[in-house]
Amino acid sequence: MSRTVLWLVAGGLAVGLASCGQFETRKPTYSVSGRVLDGSKPLAHATVVFHPLDEADATTPRPRGKTDETGTFKLTTYDADDGAPAGKYQVTVEQWATPNPEQGPVNRVPSKFATPAGSGFTADVTNGTNEPKVFTLKR
Repeated sequence: MSRTVLWLVAGGLAVGLASCGQFETRKPTYSVSGRVLDGSKPLAHATVVFHPLDEADATTPRPRGKTDETGTFKLTTYDADDGAPAGKYQVTVEQWATPNPEQGPVNRVPSKFATPAGSGFTADVTNGTNEPKVFTLKR
């Protein structure tokens, strides 16, 4: 074989091996869905973030989802709607909008819901099937 072919084969193997390790740090995820209510009404276009209680590392993924018009969300950790790793979480809810572009975006829900400790929302994700979570904002 020529040197060029050997370099191409070696380069391809190096890229292939490097990409194999890419998913080794992923934890298994389990489907998680739910609803966010503002009182008794669905909260549309809100961001829901699950903050793991057992992980202090800032690089640990924070599963998140966006609510639709009915206030329903599905969590994503690595790939769309893949859920969240098993564990205990504190949950935050934010609903950002830009009513006046000159002033920038504003969170339309009280700021306490944007902090893990302040929201008062918690969730457990278990291996297997998880019941839908319901979070009700009380202003």
